[in-house]
Amino acid sequence: MRRKQILRSSAALLVFLTLVTIGSPTFAADARITDVIVTQGSDDLLVYATLENAFTKEVEESIVNGVPTTFTYHLRLMRYRSLVPDAEVASFLVRQGVSYDLLKDEFAVVQDDGREKTTRGTKSYAQMKRWMGELRGIKVGSRQSLEKDEIYYVLVKAEIRSLKLIFPLNYLLFFLTFFNFDTSWTRSAYFKVSR
Repeated sequence: MRRKQILRSSAALLVFLTLVTIGSPTFAADARITDVIVTQGSDDLLVYATLENAFTKEVEESIVNGVPTTFTYHLRLMRYRSLVPDAEVASFLVRQGVSYDLLKDEFAVVQDDGREKTTRGTKSYAQMKRWMGELRGIKVGSRQSLEKDEIYYVLVKAEIRSLKLIFPLNYLLFFLTFFNFDTSWTRSAYFKVSR
């Protein structure tokens, strides 16, 4: 009788620990956006940002196993207002996707910012990580369309997704890891438009 009770308690504890460790997205907790910088070009506002700690073991394994992976960056140009909520001036999506060709041993990185779509290829894993984890010179607005004396800032957030396979591939390739996590919003420094 006592032995059955111990066995049941042990089984329940094992099931609980398994569910807690498998179901918890702890691997995504460290991913974050850093170094959000806004520069003023001849007419455009350009955003630069870095995504850190997004390449977890699960993400790396999925990419190397050929699972297409997408990093979607959300950018929001905001106007600061003191007594009422800040106003969104513009919002943009930048999608960066990577796929790995096992036969060519090459990564293809596609960036689509809604205006332009570029594709780059590399055999270097480190180079692919740099391309996927950086936003470089993304246009978020025209200086001429913003008011000179107002205060602005940019918010950036990232979503990391793996492609879900369709039936029957999801059963045949059961050993592949899928993931789905987001970073929190990160704000740039406040700035005014110069003319």
